[in-house]
Amino acid sequence: MQLGTFGAILRFAMELESQAAAFYEAAVQGVLADLFQEMARGSGKRLNRLERARREGVAEMILESIEGLDSSSYQMDLTADADTGQRLQQALALEEMTSLFYRDAAAKMPIQEIVRLFQQLADENMQRQGELAELQAS
Repeated sequence: MQLGTFGAILRFAMELESQAAAFYEAAVQGVLADLFQEMARGSGKRLNRLERARREGVAEMILESIEGLDSSSYQMDLTADADTGQRLQQALALEEMTSLFYRDAAAKMPIQEIVRLFQQLADENMQRQGELAELQAS
């Protein structure tokens, strides 16, 4: 689906964070429990930041036309009941894909505040990916 408006991009970003939080919450078990619980809380906080950004002073841009973003490029199937290695691989892929979405979307955003927010979120995804990669290496 084309993400052709500012509002559609924000809604999709919120869906991504909701999906991430649900995956991490469902996948909390074993050696990944503490990290995944932290990731779930972090995704919930990120969702709140996106909701706040949507509410605060951006109503006039909701219908602004944006081209070049398609939601199908940023979707993945997550299975929380997989084994530890598979859950870790899914988490790494999720963080990488979400970071890519935020960077791509930031390049299309007409509001500088949202550009900064999306860049911060992408950087956080990269940091989270690093934490997961460290765990995978150990």
